[in-house]
Amino acid sequence: MLAERWQCSAETVRMMVKRGELRGFRVGRMIRIPLAAVEEHECQTSASDACEADSASTGTTRRPENGDVISLRHAPERKPKRKAGTDT
Repeated sequence: MLAERWQCSAETVRMMVKRGELRGFRVGRMIRIPLAAVEEHECQTSASDACEADSASTGTTRRPENGDVISLRHAPERKPKRKAGTDT
């Protein structure tokens, strides 16, 4: 949901969490990102002085079962494909 909101790839969001640029936590294979952390990051990167009022829940659906958290599923690691005829 966050990658769609920011019009970037889910991998970009995962790397931001890994580098500590965006606050998030793991629950099993999922990364959960609090809505407050999303809005904080948007305000840091926004040129607007009134960004908190402008960014509140834009494009985000709040679901009671998730609370104010955005979920990001873990992408399975991709193994490199072997070329035919190699013994590696």
